[in-house]
Amino acid sequence: MSTEEIIIKDNERKGSNSPKLGCAIMCLLLAFMTGIVIQIIVSGARHLEELVPYSNTEALDIPEEQGTEAELNSIRSKIKTFDQQINSDSSEMTELSLSVKDINILIANDKYLSDLRKEYFFKGIKTDGTITALCSRKMRKFLPWQERKYWNGQMTLKLEVLNGAVFLRVINFKSINGSSMPENLLQKWQTQDQLEMYKNDDHFADSLKKINSVKFAEDSITLSTKKTTQSDK
Repeated sequence: MSTEEIIIKDNERKGSNSPKLGCAIMCLLLAFMTGIVIQIIVSGARHLEELVPYSNTEALDIPEEQGTEAELNSIRSKIKTFDQQINSDSSEMTELSLSVKDINILIANDKYLSDLRKEYFFKGIKTDGTITALCSRKMRKFLPWQERKYWNGQMTLKLEVLNGAVFLRVINFKSINGSSMPENLLQKWQTQDQLEMYKNDDHFADSLKKINSVKFAEDSITLSTKKTTQSDK
């Protein structure tokens, strides 16, 4: 056999191995991805088991604050004016004050907040910045056949605002049966920003960046473009 024939045969053997190698790599990738999916499902199922004592199979009957048409229009007008001012070229300080009632009226009537309807009802705001809400929040189902569960109880939240960085975090949760969520489970929740899903809206996210401080009064909150200085802390 000539040298040329040997080279051709060798190349043919190498070429015939390519499909086999590709199939092997594909099988390994599929096995790896399947392992990840199984791990996510198992971890999720275990996490749900931990939360069972603080959950219920039926949603809580969350009240709604419908308000009057005049009240709703007044709230929307305040928000629209604030939005226009913070997105204008003006350097003047501007503020938006909302009461607990205002927030509940918006949840009951505004399409933008419709996902909060029947899940949250705000009860109070304290001067130290803590916010309490009655909630009946759906728990994630990791398996299709799992029974739907709800977090029913009172949630305590904290709004953090510092020069364009705005976060809303859960700091406590007490089930309707009176039990408080254990610290290890609560810590997982505390790392989540409850505003995150709204920050996917570019306009909302850009507007938040212009909010620099917040003031709390009994049952009301005031967002401001005024920057926080060292003397304000």
